[in-house]
Amino acid sequence: MIDASDLKRYLDDVKSLRRDIRAEAVQQIAKKSLRDRAEEIGSRWFSDISPGLSPSPHFSAELLERYSSGCARLIKLSAPNNLKKSYVDALDGLIKPFRDELILPVQQGQAAGATAGSYDGFFTGIADAHEDVYLQEAISCAKAGYCRAAAVLGWSAAIDRIHRKIEAVGFVQFNVTSAQMASQTKGRYRRFNQTQSVGSLSELREVFDTTILRIVEGMGFIDSNQHTRLRSCFEMRCHGAHPGDAPITEYNLLSFFSDIDQIILSNPKFAP
Repeated sequence: MIDASDLKRYLDDVKSLRRDIRAEAVQQIAKKSLRDRAEEIGSRWFSDISPGLSPSPHFSAELLERYSSGCARLIKLSAPNNLKKSYVDALDGLIKPFRDELILPVQQGQAAGATAGSYDGFFTGIADAHEDVYLQEAISCAKAGYCRAAAVLGWSAAIDRIHRKIEAVGFVQFNVTSAQMASQTKGRYRRFNQTQSVGSLSELREVFDTTILRIVEGMGFIDSNQHTRLRSCFEMRCHGAHPGDAPITEYNLLSFFSDIDQIILSNPKFAP
């Protein structure tokens, strides 16, 4: 794995190139020495930097792909007579987030002794305890660095277990509980108005997950604190499934999987 000093040197080279390009008084960069440096910096990402980061659980595939796209653009710009502004934009895109997104996680991981092995070990414990297709696919995505996909599939494992438990206890109890909650005029459920009339697993799967969490709390399977934690897991699932800038990191995933494991998958109340 690459270390922080290697990343700092690379960042210094990128900054140096940007400084020299900004100093040019022309609108188009034709100077061969600058173009050669741009090509070398872009190529070094693919030959040295990215391979040294890929085995690390600290960096998602989406994050590394963003830098790869930026460096590929830099290589393309190294052809003769491309705009100075294009060079500066490409270099800015690499420089601005580089320290926070790449250098600091590596420094923190080295200080804490974090390794891919310890990350894998966490998921091994869950995988050994639960045989679930969604969960197995979620863990595979997490280990490969696809953090967003891992959150989406991890939530599928949790909500599928909840669906199965509701089916086991009976849809009548689910429906009656929803009606009782909707009839309350004060207390925690006074604003709840989602009375259900579910008669099959297929119909249950059409009910919003947030509504199901509320009714499952009313049925006594989870308490209000557990509901709040699961709602946070659901929000992470939504962040993973929809476009947006909110990152999902290894540490987010560890918390996410810990919550769905402890509250749902390992909870005797949800035993299949």
